[in-house]
This record gives sequence, structure tokens and C-alpha cells, in this order.
Amino acid sequence: MSNTIDSALQLSEVLDSSMRALKRTLLPLLSFSTVFRNVHLKGNDKMAIPFYPLTATGTSQSRAANGSYKALVTNTVTDSREMTTWYNKVQALSFTGAERARQPAFNPEMHGRLKGEALAYDVLAHIFGVVGAANYPGTTITPVTAGNFDESEVADMMQLCADDHWPEMGRSLILGTSYGANLLKQGQIIDASKRGDGGASFRSGRVGDVLGFDTHVSAGLVPNNTTAIACTIEADDDIVTAALHGFADGDRVIFPTLTGGTGLTAATVAYFVRDATTNAFKVAATPGGAAINVTVDASAGTVRKYEDVRGIAVLPSAILVGFSPVPPTDGVRKKLVDYQELSDENGLTIQYRRIAYDDTDEEVQAMEVHYSFEVGDAAQLKIIRSPLA
Repeated sequence: MSNTIDSALQLSEVLDSSMRALKRTLLPLLSFSTVFRNVHLKGNDKMAIPFYPLTATGTSQSRAANGSYKALVTNTVTDSREMTTWYNKVQALSFTGAERARQPAFNPEMHGRLKGEALAYDVLAHIFGVVGAANYPGTTITPVTAGNFDESEVADMMQLCADDHWPEMGRSLILGTSYGANLLKQGQIIDASKRGDGGASFRSGRVGDVLGFDTHVSAGLVPNNTTAIACTIEADDDIVTAALHGFADGDRVIFPTLTGGTGLTAATVAYFVRDATTNAFKVAATPGGAAINVTVDASAGTVRKYEDVRGIAVLPSAILVGFSPVPPTDGVRKKLVDYQELSDENGLTIQYRRIAYDDTDEEVQAMEVHYSFEVGDAAQLKIIRSPLA
């Protein structure tokens, strides 16, 4: 049976289902200072994102009897960051007239949902790419395997956040899928009789509130590891050489394989220290520490960035995020078969473009979002890792 659904209805269903999937998948971003705006971003427009560092409140003052209150006033920090670098993620499909005619059925809602979810996961992976030791070097809980991650580890993280004077309101926990699934298995969480959600955790698969953390599970949280590359190590100047390594100051690295005795071993976790030479660097045992002393020359092996992010505890200003549509120019819009924008009640906007190529009898339909992000307050994010194998 051929597709007889009205084309306008098809598009409406595609966009509606895409928006629902996009919103649901992007939920972890609401843990951060995130602004959705449906006003067009043009030219050099900037978006201001609220930013409240933990150190902004200052120290409480002691007032003497009959003393002046005015003399004790300190400046209140109400800050914001301006987003200037914008990114564009697109999910698109193309088909020819012959391919369309041969399609026996078309499910616009399924098409939209799949595209919306894929678009959201790609955005999340890009934003969470900033999570690593270079940007967030603070103390965290002891590394733990996914199979051992339960409410005890959440309690340890709660204590650590309290010791670091995190406010009780606004704490979130974002977990990778294996860690989140094991936490959900715990009786205290999945048992409806022990929670006030009436069994919602079991039905929806959402962990919900645990020990003061609004908890999310997301496949968009990526480990931020890189593939191992060959390296050599020279003892006379403690230099590691690896061509086109791409590491940045403070990155967490490991050496999966090493031959020869050195001050490093395959199990050493170290931190990148830039050297003046392009492909050469040193490593320290702690972020910002002194270079590790290499004891034997001419060692060789492999090195890789190994952030091993399995979960994060955050406050809102840890990462700053903004979404705003960037429209096509008037000239481009006239050449499009169709261009539409769909915004939700918060301003999150999906843009839709329909493009036709008559010389190849091909049509492209694309859904896209424009967004920006940057590292916020380093003290407002703690990384959960697994033990080094």
C-alpha cells in the first residue's frame, strides 16, 4: 500500500515526535545553567548564561554592638557568561523519487523520534566532551566498577559534596548507562514500597531523587578516552614523545604498554604537562605537579588520554549551555522547498529544512539545533571513574 498521508500532517508528526524525543533525551542538561531561546541569533548576537561560582557569597561578617551594617556589606556577585561560539548539529535523510515510490509504508512519528533522539545524543556527547581532569581536577570518590556502584557510593559522594560546602539545593548526578542501571537495581531505589514515587522508577526506568541528587542516566555521557598511540620516553630529560597526540594541559593519561624500566608503568595514571616541542611532553603524578622522574632511557610503548568518565556529580554552574536558532538568509530560504521552526514552551527550537535537487531527483530533509557551551566553575563538578584495569 502506498503512502497516502497528507504531507503537511506528516511533517507535523515528524517535528512533534522529534521535539518530544529531543526534550526527553536532553533532560540531563537541565542539571546545568541552561538557557533555551527561540529568538533568532543573528550576526554577532551573544547569549548571556547565568553563572554563580561557589566562592561568590563571601565570608559572613561579625558586627559589634551598635556597629554599622553598611560597613560590613560586601559586593554580591551576580555574574553571567556570554556565549559567542555556536555549533550546529544536523540529522538528515535523503531519497529519490523512485525510492519514495517503492516505500510500502511510512511512519512519520517513528522517523521523527529516531532523528530527535540521535540529534540529542550527539549534542550531549559534544557538551560532555569538556569533562576531564584538565577542566575539573577536584577530589572525588574512590573509583568503583559499575557492578559495585550503589547507594553507598552515592552516600560517599553526598558526604564529599557536603564537605566541600556544596549547597543542598541543585545537586545532580548524571550517570553512564551501566552505572545508572546498577544503581536502579538496588532494592532501596526500585522497590515502590520504599519510595514515594508509587513505582515510577520501575515503570519509567528513571532513578529520580537519591540522597539529595536529582539523578539522570544517559548514553550521552561519554568516557572521553582516546585510542592509544605509540610513544617513546627519554630519561635524560623526562620527555615523552608521541606524534600528533592532541593532549592538553592537565589531561589524564595512561600508558597501556611499556617496555623497559622507567619511572612509569603501564598502570600509572599521570597528567599531561606541555613542553615547548610540538610532539613532546612530560607527565606529572598529580595535576599541576612536578614531572615524573624517568629512570631508564629509550623506553617505548603506548599512551592514551584516559579520563574514564562514568558519572558526574554537578551543580548548575559547572557547565554553561545555551540554545538558540540560527535562521537561513532570505536568499537561502527562497531556494528551500520548506523551512519551519518548532519551539516548545521553554524556547527549545528544532529547525527543519527541505531541500530539492532536481538534477539528481533527490530530496533532503534535515532537522537541526544550534547551541553553545563552555566550562563554568571547576569546583562544581566531580567525576566518577572505574578502577584502572
